[in-house]
Amino acid sequence: MKTTKMVCLFIIIIALSACKKDAKGKNDNYTTINKSAASSECLAPANWFTMVNNTRQTPPPNEGPTSVFANNATVTNCDFHKWSWQKFLWLTNEVNGKPLFMTNLIQVNAAGQKLDPSNGIVLTDTAQASSNTDILQTPKYQSGVPKQTTVYYSIFMDQLLYDTMIKYGPIAKNDPTKVKDITFPVGALELKTSWIDASALKDTSTYFVTQGVINGVKTKVALLGMHVVGIVENHPEFVWATFEHENLAPAYDWTKATPTADAPVTSTVDYPFFNKNNTATVQNITTGNGNYTDVFSVYKYGVPVEKAMKGSFNVQLYMDTSQNGSENFNNIRTINQSVKTQLTGIWNNYFYNGSLWINTAGYNSTPAQAALLDSLSYNLSNSSPGDLTRGSTAAYNITMETYVQVGFSPSSIHGNTVNNLVNCFSCHNASNNSAESPLFISHVFTGYVQNLQGLNRKQIKDAHVKEIVKQFNMRLKLKQAKSK
Repeated sequence: MKTTKMVCLFIIIIALSACKKDAKGKNDNYTTINKSAASSECLAPANWFTMVNNTRQTPPPNEGPTSVFANNATVTNCDFHKWSWQKFLWLTNEVNGKPLFMTNLIQVNAAGQKLDPSNGIVLTDTAQASSNTDILQTPKYQSGVPKQTTVYYSIFMDQLLYDTMIKYGPIAKNDPTKVKDITFPVGALELKTSWIDASALKDTSTYFVTQGVINGVKTKVALLGMHVVGIVENHPEFVWATFEHENLAPAYDWTKATPTADAPVTSTVDYPFFNKNNTATVQNITTGNGNYTDVFSVYKYGVPVEKAMKGSFNVQLYMDTSQNGSENFNNIRTINQSVKTQLTGIWNNYFYNGSLWINTAGYNSTPAQAALLDSLSYNLSNSSPGDLTRGSTAAYNITMETYVQVGFSPSSIHGNTVNNLVNCFSCHNASNNSAESPLFISHVFTGYVQNLQGLNRKQIKDAHVKEIVKQFNMRLKLKQAKSK
């Protein structure tokens, strides 16, 4: 039957238990839609939203030896999503009129050097991790509409991560083999945040707005997104959670695609990063192509899907990966809804777009887990059936991983496969110039070491991008050879 006569068949999946134990290597290819009615008990507890003197007092999550993460045999997919939301809510608790992450954490640059945010969030970095030329900008609108501007990034870390970096950086500088099995301790935390000049937004009423310093100039800035990256018991690879404002760009419409052709992306309304008068294709979200605006999101909650033929209908399927797609998707969907109904204030305009970790079952000591991360090296991100990645195997933030949502050099969206998936571990892994250590999973630690070795910030960035491209090409060659 001709494509124009096809209709999308959506099969609602009823999950037996969305918070069941994450089976090792189990995967599925169930049909999915964004409003699936699948059952899930992944809910936000009421004590996260306790108010004292009109101020939310979310407690910090339990991450150590008495936490749910201490038992690899019973920890669930939902437990990681709960940690992610609770950590974000705790970080946005108000302290002296500011969110906790601005008052209790240390702002650093990509070389691990402390910055002084006393006059506002210090903002100078614009390039995304994937390339020096991957810069996200707002569209050019007609005159009278807010000006075109660029997204800026900032990095924060807690004292525990900072002290660990300062302790082991000089050792790694002189002899990386001396830190081969060293991990960051439980509780170590790093944030990456994305910001924009608030005057570039038509309406800032739904954004957290604060004082920033963009290239030395004071200005009000609006928060767009946040990566919350922390160490919990049994997971020295970090849990990588991402949050973003709920109204930044349109989503790719899978119902309009076919198994052989992408659907062009259009919108009936303007977004901060999409002009409704324009049309976008995969080239708008491809690294290094110079298209810095009119972008869109592809995989909701970072759960990869694909189009397939079933009889005479187009069917949208979860991609066959290392993670149960239906369980992960519906746990994220359900906990987002649960938070939405209980959270009040400005932070209710931000949503959780998924998180990533690995299955460490069977590796029940820190040395064994460190050795696992070292052995996986740049293959840490592999997400084929039987691999160890868990959670959102195509995790991204629309403002930070804009151009690698469907791989580094995609020719189409529908043609993306599990071999091309890009997630946090595609760039963050234990490998750095043939040296192996879980400490190198943090790019700030790597940048700090390189700065001690004499590299300036531009050279650090160039080395980082070169390493990412090298690792991706090596992984791709290995996967292609394995599939033959």
